[in-house]
Amino acid sequence: MTGEEIEILWKDRRNWKWGIYCCKADPRVIVPKFKKWMGWTVNFAHPSAIPVTIAMLLAIALPLYFLGAYGFANTWVWWATIATIVCIICFGCAYASSTSRYSN
Repeated sequence: MTGEEIEILWKDRRNWKWGIYCCKADPRVIVPKFKKWMGWTVNFAHPSAIPVTIAMLLAIALPLYFLGAYGFANTWVWWATIATIVCIICFGCAYASSTSRYSN
């Protein structure tokens, strides 16, 4: 499947149900939201959607939980960790949602 074909699937309103993207033909797990400037969402028709969602939630929650448990809540370490996690997730989502990886 080419990047153009994936883009056509993504633009098709029938693949968006109540603001949730569900398209079995789209090979991406992470896709841009319908308004791309708003970020990314999960393709809930993809078999890896639930594990990826859980992994992202754990990637956010576990470091913050342990920092809080060891007394680093609301310190510069806490905020630096949040900034690092957000950057990693954003860059990962941007890479995962790219259609250029599928160009022939």
